This record gives sequence, structure tokens and C-alpha cells, in this order.
Amino acid sequence: MLIIVLGIFLTGCTQSSGTVPVTPSIVQTTLPTPGPATPVPTLAATVVPRQVVTIIHQVSQVKNIRDSELLFTLQVPVEWNITTYRVKTADPEVMLYKTDLVADNVFSIYTYTVSRSQDQAYRDQFRKWSPAPIETTVTINTIVYDRFESTSGSKTSVAYVARKGSANERGYASVLTFTADAGNRFEKDDFERIVSSFRYFSADIAGSLPGEEIPHSNPPFESSAGMNSAKGGSDSGSSGGSTGGCSRCSVS
Repeated sequence: MLIIVLGIFLTGCTQSSGTVPVTPSIVQTTLPTPGPATPVPTLAATVVPRQVVTIIHQVSQVKNIRDSELLFTLQVPVEWNITTYRVKTADPEVMLYKTDLVADNVFSIYTYTVSRSQDQAYRDQFRKWSPAPIETTVTINTIVYDRFESTSGSKTSVAYVARKGSANERGYASVLTFTADAGNRFEKDDFERIVSSFRYFSADIAGSLPGEEIPHSNPPFESSAGMNSAKGGSDSGSSGGSTGGCSRCSVS
């Protein structure tokens, strides 16, 4: 009996210790969402500060001036003192006047009675400038000019020769000349603006025209030295000639 009971006991233990299938459990892992990429710092470009030079152009107030005898008017800076005087010529038929706008022949107006080939004589003189001038034709306030411009070194010389057909009602024509210094970057433009204001007017409106009257100084007279020609030289000098006295009509 003991043997049988022991046999039964051993049999039950063997059956209960059978293999039990194991079901594996699934573990879900949530991966982190990638954020924006971290920017990689870059080296800033080196900027060299640029020096800025400010140039101030002092613009003067202007005033109207007029010559009721020679029948012209223009605008000039208020601080300018203008005068006109007679210039002697070898030709008694030619009445020549010089109006000094800027002293030392920097800016002048020559007004003369049109006769013979007076205007052509001026053109011939300006064509002797060295270097040879650039020649153009311009019309300003109904006056037709032959314009000459030549630059040498730091100086620019400009001349406007009014054509005979543009003379005013008293038979006067004008030559406007100036020499601008390149050291003053605004001087040439300032002088050109003054030229652009030059105009003739009729004798019947002289009394009502606004502006200061240009005084005439007679005497003294300026001799009829020829206009300076090529390379700053002069032509006939103080011996005179019908061309009149443009004593600084050349490029320095």
C-alpha cells in the first residue's frame, strides 16, 4: 500500500509540473519628437566703417541788377558790388563796356556795339585757348550764344559770345566770360547760374524793371589790350585792336 500511495503521489507531481506557455508582454516606447535644429552660429562679417565727408554749399541770396543804358539785367549774390566802365578801342565805331562781376577778371561781361565782324573777332580769340576749347551753341533767354570751354590744370575757362542777330534794341551784344577754380567744386555751377539769368530788356520798361542800377565809372578807362590767347599769353598787347579788352580770357 505504501508503495502504491508513493507511486500515485509521484505521478501527480510529474503532471502538475508540466510546461506552461508564457505570453510575452509588448512594451510600447514613445520616442521624443525632434525639435527645431539648433542653429550653428556663424561669424559676422567684419564691416569697416566708411568715412563720410559732408560738404556744405553755402548759397547766397541773390539780387537783381540792371543796366538801363546797355539794356541788360541779371541776378548776382547780394554781397557782390558791380560796376561798369568804358573800354578804349582802336575803332571809334565800337563802343565797348566792361562789367566786373568778380574782381581780377574772374567773371566779366563785355558789352559792345555790333559792327563789322566784332563778334567773330571774339570767337577767333577764344579758339586760341590751349587746350583747344569745346565749342557749342546754346540759347539762353532768347539770346543765341557760341559757348567755349577749356580746362587746364585746376582752372576752367568759359566764354559765351552772343550772336549779332541776338543784339538788343540799341544794337548792343555781349560776351560773358569766367574762370572757375576746380578747388571750389561749386564755383563753376554758381557762375553758370548767373549766366543763365542774363537777359536783355526794352528801353521802355527800364524804369519799371526791378533791381539795382549798375553804376558806370567813366573814367577810368581800360586800354584796349587784346584778349589773352593760347597758354595764357596775349596777342597784340596794349597796342590795341578792335577786339577790346578781355584781359583774362585764357586758361591759366
